[in-house]
Amino acid sequence: MAIDIGRFLMERLQHFPPGAGPTDSIEFGAPRVHYESQDTWTSTVSSCLDWRAEIRMTALDAHGQAPDVVVGFVDFLVLQLGRQPVAEVLALYGDRAARFSELFDDVWLAPDLDESDDFTAGMPIGAVLVVLDAQVDARVSPECRLRPWAVAEVIDTMLPTTAGLVVMNAFASPRTYPEQHRRLVSADRIDPDWPLVGCTSIPGHPDFFGQATAYTYLDDARTKLGDVRDQTIDVVP
Repeated sequence: MAIDIGRFLMERLQHFPPGAGPTDSIEFGAPRVHYESQDTWTSTVSSCLDWRAEIRMTALDAHGQAPDVVVGFVDFLVLQLGRQPVAEVLALYGDRAARFSELFDDVWLAPDLDESDDFTAGMPIGAVLVVLDAQVDARVSPECRLRPWAVAEVIDTMLPTTAGLVVMNAFASPRTYPEQHRRLVSADRIDPDWPLVGCTSIPGHPDFFGQATAYTYLDDARTKLGDVRDQTIDVVP
């Protein structure tokens, strides 16, 4: 069983030993990723599955029966190319998915990217992981790096191929880094977590970041983020 961090904080007194104060900070640890298939269009779409990966943690001083706590999520699609027109498939999953259609041509990756020596190492791409959204509760400091760690874990688990590609929106959303949207310089809006994941700007498509699994950048970045598993975070109700 897992519950949202907001609900857990509202019910916190029932999960801790007597004497715990209502304003005491709560220490969370042992982050892990839990995957849930959304199965939105499985009856009509054979080339894509939509998923949510929840970032779950444990309240370290809570009673033994305390539930896992959801502190964030990653929403993503896994596309199998060569089956159905990608633009039509993406449109079924809403505007945030449809905007990625510029990276594709019919059932394959766009010609300027497919088998590109610079971007895909000359490898024909058969699977694409599209990161639609990645959020961590605002009460969790970005310095904890839970968000890039979770995205790196998703890529490693859900894209186990050397003929794969991960793509995401280049710019930080107002919900993720609201302070960046008070600036005028567009470069400042680049999502600061994507380089930590091992991704870079997609050539010819500045609105998107991505990386091919043919390179080691994604694996190297995941290794660097590995210490996130050992961190604890304090959250003040």
